[in-house]
Amino acid sequence: MPEGDAGLSPTVEEDREVSAEEDSSSHSGDTDSAFSDDGQTVLSSSLRSSIFNHRYENGRTYHAYRDGEYPIPNDEEEQERLDLLHHLFKMILGGELYIAPLSREPHRILDIGTGTGIWAVEMADRFPMAQVVGTDLSPIQPVWVPPNLHFYIDDAESDWTFQESERFDFIHGRALCGGIADWPRFYAQAYENLEPGGWMEMQDHECWLNSDDGGMDRAPGCSEWIREVDRASVMFGKRLNIAHLHRQWMLGAGFQRVSEIIRKASPPQCN
Repeated sequence: MPEGDAGLSPTVEEDREVSAEEDSSSHSGDTDSAFSDDGQTVLSSSLRSSIFNHRYENGRTYHAYRDGEYPIPNDEEEQERLDLLHHLFKMILGGELYIAPLSREPHRILDIGTGTGIWAVEMADRFPMAQVVGTDLSPIQPVWVPPNLHFYIDDAESDWTFQESERFDFIHGRALCGGIADWPRFYAQAYENLEPGGWMEMQDHECWLNSDDGGMDRAPGCSEWIREVDRASVMFGKRLNIAHLHRQWMLGAGFQRVSEIIRKASPPQCN
């Protein structure tokens, strides 16, 4: 059952963390590596031209690999937003990177849609004996990273090409709303790439504007704006407001012990 933490805020955005354990009774696009085994960039000239030739539009840059599959920019302004979002999620989780009850130290960890790679870097530092993999459409991750961390340019909506010996103990995704068209297929592939007894955690935020005190009734423009943004995402084929659906998608893919925790993101209190 979902759990809710009480919070008072004129405007409230819900954050959902969904954790699920892969059923240990049972047990597959392209993956273009842009990084070497020691974590440093090793790009051929053809790969360099293809993934770094970002599309420029209206003063912003967008990923070149699988151009158009993700509607949000990848420039410095967006990277700052992603790092800020990372810190906001950590604040909501009480400083933690995850809430899944890992029963053992993970040997292999996957961060899907790693963005700037900040979560993956911190996990690699926390678990130095684990192999951490971060995937993303954009090569915006740092070059100098912990030796147990590797980044790959990859589309999570393509066929996952990890070998059976490369299954993960922990798969993590955060704020992937608006980036996936076929969520049941996504979760099915994640399930197949988990070790028996492994865990997957999806952290996402509700793409809606709510209010505890009826304040949204006095902000009809904001309400109309978020409705139109959601409608546009449906037309694009990758809906934004899907945080409330992760649990059912996980169950449909075969995950066991699926739990959902809902927390409210409250603004800092003024002294």
